[in-house]
Amino acid sequence: MLRKAPPLESVEIFVAAAQGNSLRAVGRRLALSPSAVSRRIAALEQFLGTQLFDRAAQSLALNAVGERYLEDVAPAIRSIQNATEAIRLGEARALRVATSHSLGGWLLSHLPAFQRETGVDVEIAVTRDVQTLASGEVHLAIWGDLAVPAGIAAVHLLTPETVPVCAPHLADGRAMPTAEAELPHYPLVSVRQPVGLWERWFAMAGLELETGKLNLRSFDTLQLAYEAAAAGSGITLAMPLISNSFLAGGRLVVCTRRAFPLGASYQLFRSVERPQHPAADIFTPWLREQIDRSAAEFRGMLQAA
Repeated sequence: MLRKAPPLESVEIFVAAAQGNSLRAVGRRLALSPSAVSRRIAALEQFLGTQLFDRAAQSLALNAVGERYLEDVAPAIRSIQNATEAIRLGEARALRVATSHSLGGWLLSHLPAFQRETGVDVEIAVTRDVQTLASGEVHLAIWGDLAVPAGIAAVHLLTPETVPVCAPHLADGRAMPTAEAELPHYPLVSVRQPVGLWERWFAMAGLELETGKLNLRSFDTLQLAYEAAAAGSGITLAMPLISNSFLAGGRLVVCTRRAFPLGASYQLFRSVERPQHPAADIFTPWLREQIDRSAAEFRGMLQAA
């Protein structure tokens, strides 16, 4: 019997590519090479007897036929994915949460109590790739300083305030600064993303800086930045959650007392186009409670400094 429908995989790859994903990104998600993705799209076009894309160099752009085909098949693919995901969720799979390396460490320290109280297993994925939500690879994500993309909903968790901190003894032998005006003359420690945290802090403090005069060393994660500062490398900006253990243990101490919000916020993200994991409604209020509690502990340590 002649086949009346093309392979589902080819249609799914077509939809992903047609919605703006590069062949490399589509292939990475499906564990295929870009050339394998291209061959499957070509096979779909051969099955249909017409081209769906206008090809120019390495890019793909839908033609008129492709646009009509996408409009018809995309809802069907989404329905199949959602129905499949709903059945798989019914099998009580673990709740998968994406977050940064540093925030993941903070979350891991709190999860045993949650899992003991609820019986829900939580897995952490260290990534800031929004596509992991859209594809269903993760169910929720906790990220900071990230715009909300289409198809994703976000709930505000915390807008952290930051305060300068350092080790009790600096590696260069100097005493810690005690006035905000002294800070630009010390080695400063920060993170690569988000950029400009120290510049934002100085602007909030009303301090003018000479362009390019800061002695700034940046790290990939907040955890690394705090470890470097705790080793005496310089002054860093502490914010709630991740810095709490450093402050509580005395590895970092407050230099100057004023704390400022720098515009970045932590948010909880989820896809609006996929079924919600049954445990998400339990995890979300629990997460809010843990964040509020950690933020209150942070404020208490600043007041006691």
